[in-house]
Amino acid sequence: MVALSRFFIAALALATSSLALPSNATLSARDSDDLDSPCATDDPYVGLSEAEIAGITANPPLNIPETRTIKVDSAIVALNSQFIGSGFTFQRAQLKYTKNAEWFNEVDKNQLTLDMKNKLHTGTAKDLNIYTVSFTNSKRGGFATFPWKYTKEPKLDGVVMKWNTTPGGSLSNYNQGKILTHEVGHWAGLFHTFQGGCSEKGDEVSDTPAEETAATGCPVSRDTCKDIPGQDPIHNYMDYTYDRCKTDPFTAGQIKRMREMMQQHRASDVCTLHIFPFDFILCESFQFWYFV
Repeated sequence: MVALSRFFIAALALATSSLALPSNATLSARDSDDLDSPCATDDPYVGLSEAEIAGITANPPLNIPETRTIKVDSAIVALNSQFIGSGFTFQRAQLKYTKNAEWFNEVDKNQLTLDMKNKLHTGTAKDLNIYTVSFTNSKRGGFATFPWKYTKEPKLDGVVMKWNTTPGGSLSNYNQGKILTHEVGHWAGLFHTFQGGCSEKGDEVSDTPAEETAATGCPVSRDTCKDIPGQDPIHNYMDYTYDRCKTDPFTAGQIKRMREMMQQHRASDVCTLHIFPFDFILCESFQFWYFV
């Protein structure tokens, strides 16, 4: 098997409101520090026909402020640090911003997600497209597509994540960039650590202890599968715990699975990363969504 070294091209297409935008105070008020559903990767949804795609309108890309490019690059630095030892590296190739308040505010595993991806997605199976949104109507952190889904729905491939979960973001329990790492883990073929509960198959990785349900917060010594050796892997990137709790690197088994899945479904010497954030000009102090 080829040792996979992935270079991500970041192509951001952030949507921002062209109308009156909420103030920073309003944003803070509506964003609590907890997420009810940090990840919705397992939820199914289907694509659009070519005729439907043709009817979707995306506003032209905007010029990208240097400060936001810096934010994007810092998010990629965090992603690389969290994937260290895996054989995967990420490098920005493109950064795009698109004005679309509806996409930024309302995308959430729904028709708008299909509209956005079908219009903005670029590249092939080896290209990672990342979109940042606000998940205004839910306390969701992100969702991604698995590599084996690409053949059937190539335009839907990629990661969608909450704009303020990148390093230094305003969502304090999830502001170390580990929501993105979690979702990229899915994109590379990993399941949640609690996949399959206490069953023998579990997450299909032999060195992650079994876990009956998702862990939240940072419940030290949690053990939900008492008849199986090992406490719950609450420090693993693929659980639902706070970013500060996710302190362990990917396991050898997880790295092996990602390499196998990438080789099988995304085989290439170079993997590019396309990031689509929504231009949220309001957040001058954070300017972030920029990458995610």
